[in-house]
Amino acid sequence: MLYPKRLFLLIILLSLSNQLYSASFPILPEIQVYHTVGSRGSNYSTGGLGVSIHLYDEQNEPGRYLHLLALSIPKKTFGWKSRVGDVFLGEDGYGLELGVHDQWGKPSWKGASLSIRKIKWPKVFSGNSRSGEGNSDILHLGWSWISGEPIFLVWLMGLDISSIYFSHDRIIEIEIGLGMRTLF
Repeated sequence: MLYPKRLFLLIILLSLSNQLYSASFPILPEIQVYHTVGSRGSNYSTGGLGVSIHLYDEQNEPGRYLHLLALSIPKKTFGWKSRVGDVFLGEDGYGLELGVHDQWGKPSWKGASLSIRKIKWPKVFSGNSRSGEGNSDILHLGWSWISGEPIFLVWLMGLDISSIYFSHDRIIEIEIGLGMRTLF
C-alpha cells in the first residue's frame, strides 16, 4: 500500500511527465463530418473518427499535425441513397485517412491539409442489380477556417481526385467536399 507522501510524489511525477509529454507531442482526438459530391455522380456523406498528433510549431505558426482517421460512409444519409460514381451503396462503406494538417493563428485561423484516403465499397448496385464491390483511392486537398466565438468547430472545404475501381469499371472523378471537424 502506498503511503500518502509516496502517493503525492507519484502524482506530482506523473503530472510533470504528462505536461512534458503533452507539450512536446500531444495526441488529440479528432472528429470529422463532411459531404462529398463528384463530377461523375458521386453524392455521399462521411464521418471520421481518429487522432491528430501535434508534430511541431514553427515559431508558433504554423502548427503541423499528423492525423489518422477511421472513415465510415453510410448507405443512406437523411433518407437519400449514397452514390459513388454511377452506382449506389448496398452496404456502408469504410476506410482510412492519413494526412498532414497545417493550422495558422493568423490570418483568421486558416488551415490547409493534404491527405490520402482509402475507401472500400463492400456492395454496390446499379439500378436493381448488384454490381459487386469497389474501392477508392483519394488524394485530398483541404482548406479550413474558424468563424465565430466561442470556437469549437472548424469548417472544412476539400478538393479531391478520386480513382474509383469497380469490378465492372474504373473511373476518375473530381470531388468537392464541405464539412466540419473538432477544433485542435
